[in-house]
Amino acid sequence: MRYFTLQECIHSDTAKARGIDNTPGSEHEAHIVESIETLIDPLREAWEAYCRQHDLGKVGIRISSGYRRPELNAAVGGSSTSAHCHGYAFDLVPTNGKMREFKRFCRTFLADKAFDQLISEGEDENGIPSWMHVGYKHPDGVRQRRQYLSMIGGKYYPMTN
Repeated sequence: MRYFTLQECIHSDTAKARGIDNTPGSEHEAHIVESIETLIDPLREAWEAYCRQHDLGKVGIRISSGYRRPELNAAVGGSSTSAHCHGYAFDLVPTNGKMREFKRFCRTFLADKAFDQLISEGEDENGIPSWMHVGYKHPDGVRQRRQYLSMIGGKYYPMTN
């Protein structure tokens, strides 16, 4: 893992506050490593190049939510079928705050990649998300549905521009 540590992938303020152990087992840790090395690290590297090319300032990406053990997933109100619980999904926020650009970038970057879901989450009235959910694989560990979605008011829609 080039740009992210395991600790960043499993960190949760909610887990810390509630005393929830969010340490993954060996299988889920392997999924985290696979997801980061195959999809999230390359996305981060390409985002850096994009930011430099377009003079967008800071180039990093922060994982706002990564792996979640079932107890943590329930505590944060996550879906019972969430890929986060298997180490296959990460919620990402660019450190430069350029969410509109990051959303468009992710969509373009993933156009020719194998992935499960790209979800623009918590969109405002202008289609700007609070974070981008990037799922590498479905929780079954096999399917990669290539879904582009927006979550608006708790419901899923085809991704907005």
